[in-house]
Order: sequence, then C-alpha cells, then structure tokens
Amino acid sequence: MTRTARTAAALFAAAAATVLVAPSAHASVQSLAVEGSTHVVGGTYTLTAQVGGASGGLLVYFSDNGEFIGAPTVPWPPGSATIDWQPSTPGRHILTAEQGGSTQSIVVEVEEAASPGSGSGSGGSGTGSALLRGLLSGSSSGS
Repeated sequence: MTRTARTAAALFAAAAATVLVAPSAHASVQSLAVEGSTHVVGGTYTLTAQVGGASGGLLVYFSDNGEFIGAPTVPWPPGSATIDWQPSTPGRHILTAEQGGSTQSIVVEVEEAASPGSGSGSGGSGTGSALLRGLLSGSSSGS
C-alpha cells in the first residue's frame, strides 16, 4: 500500500470513528403543562410543550388518552408548542406531547361540569311581581 493510500485510509477511519461516537442531536420534549388547576368537561385549556434539540422545529403531536388532539403543531415561538384541549369525558386523562420519538406525559383529573340550575338563589322581595300585578290590574301602587 502506498503512503498516500495509507494516509487516506487513516483519515477515513478517523472521520468514521468521529461520526460513530458523536452524540445524536434529536428532538426533545422537555416539559408538558396544562393551564388551570381544576379541569371540567367542556372547559377549554391550553396545553404547552417546551421542546428542544437540533430538531426542535419538528411537528409536535398532542394526545389525550392516546387520541390525537387537533392537528400537529409547529413550535412557535421556537421551543414552545401549544394547542387548546377541551375534555369531553370526566375522569383520568393522560395528556402527551410527542416530537420525533421524544414524549412527555402528564395526568389530569377532569370533573363533571356543574349542571345548570344547581345553584341556589333568593326568592327576591316580591316587589317586581307586585308591581306587575298592579300594572295589569290598573293600579299604580303595586298592591
């Protein structure tokens, strides 16, 4: 083998070894957060994933118990991806953000929404009803 061929082979081997031991620069979902502390069926909450790595611009996929939420999201501003989430069932929800094989998940408990009319109110003083009766009967005193 000539001196030039040996030098070329040595350089090729050194370059190959450098590539093989270099750390991979892949996407990384660093954190996932959901807006609010109490979550109810039908409410709307923002999910925020912080992403990084050399592939930080890859699409971010959000899911709720394995079902995708909306369309994939482009991290904007760079490093942050958000989507609105509206739970449709009560109970435990595992929310996940995935980007390029990296995932982060959080568990959120969703409560039933309060039913309309479940609150209590006062009966009022009755003056509105008395005034209406007075107007209908032709009296202006309301009695």
